[in-house]
This record gives sequence, C-alpha cells and structure tokens, in this order.
Amino acid sequence: PTAPTVLDNCGRTLTVSAPVVSATPACAGTKTYTYTYTSCSGTTYPWVYTYTISAPTVTMPANGASTVACPALAVAPTAPTVLDNCGRTLTVSAPVISAAPTCTGTQTYTYTYTSCSGTTYPWVYTYTISAPTVTMPAAGASTVACPALAVAPTAPTVMDNCGRTLTVSAPVVSAAPTCTGIQTYTYTYFFRAWK
Repeated sequence: PTAPTVLDNCGRTLTVSAPVVSATPACAGTKTYTYTYTSCSGTTYPWVYTYTISAPTVTMPANGASTVACPALAVAPTAPTVLDNCGRTLTVSAPVISAAPTCTGTQTYTYTYTSCSGTTYPWVYTYTISAPTVTMPAAGASTVACPALAVAPTAPTVMDNCGRTLTVSAPVVSAAPTCTGIQTYTYTYFFRAWK
C-alpha cells in the first residue's frame, strides 16, 4: 500500500522506510506490510498494513455425460482443468469408477478436486450404455430325401453389436412328417449376464 505521510508536532515529515513484507500465505491467511517512520530525533514508529486473504472460491464445471454402444467404450474421460477464483489450478484425484454393467446401464467416473485450502469438490462423468442390438442370420433350409436325414443342424454363432456371443438353446423340433413335408428346428438365442 501507499504509506501515509506522517508529521511531527512541528509539521516536519517523518522519513519512512521501505516496507518489511511478511510471507505470502499459500492459500488463505494474512499478509502484512510494516513501515518504519523515523523522526528527526531518531525515534522510530511502526505502521502496519494487514491484508486478510480469503479462502478461495471454486466454480465447478457441469458434470459430463455421454451414451456409448458397448461397456468397453466407457473409458476414463479426461478430467477438466479447474481453477479457483485466483487462477490457481486445483489438484485432481484418480477417478473412482463404479461397477461396469454386465450388459446395459450406467457407469460413472468420479473425480475429486482439492483446492489449496483443502476443500474438495466432486466432478462426475456418467456413461449410459445402450441395450445391445443383434442382427440374426437368415433362417436355414435344405431338402433331404428321407425323414431320417432331417437331423439337427449346427446352430450358427450369433454376436451382438459389441462382439459378445449370445447363448443358444437346444432346438425345439417340430413333429416329423410321416412321409413328406416339413420339419423345423427352432433355436432361441438369448442374452446371459456377461462382462
């Protein structure tokens, strides 16, 4: 600060030293500037100016979110840089990751930011993992000469859009024709819990 002018009782201006400055607090606290005034007789007088530095304030960015097709795509996002009101960068922790859904659902990454005063602020990124989609192969067919040759075919392997193999049931077999006609083998594909 600008040191005030100080006069003695005779109107003479006292000389003033450069300030002695206390250490700057790392975050919040006080900082002083101490000036020493000296009269013509050599008597000294201190004058102290004190700054009280407030704890920082932080405005966190909005939480993040996105939708992905597969659990494997729910990877750790890049945590944003967060500054306090004085332009100091907050430290950020490694994310705390929620359990991955086995098929569809949400997964969160929670980061904790810490200001210089030790106050913590969470930031959460949420992935919404879509339900899987499946494209079934075309139904199969063939012609055989005899009912005994209409044996169970090998069911094809079917995967969802994330490359996970669906579970397939044993076939449901229609009644065999007595002489000629159609016999079907119906397989049912379904999702089973997986990771």
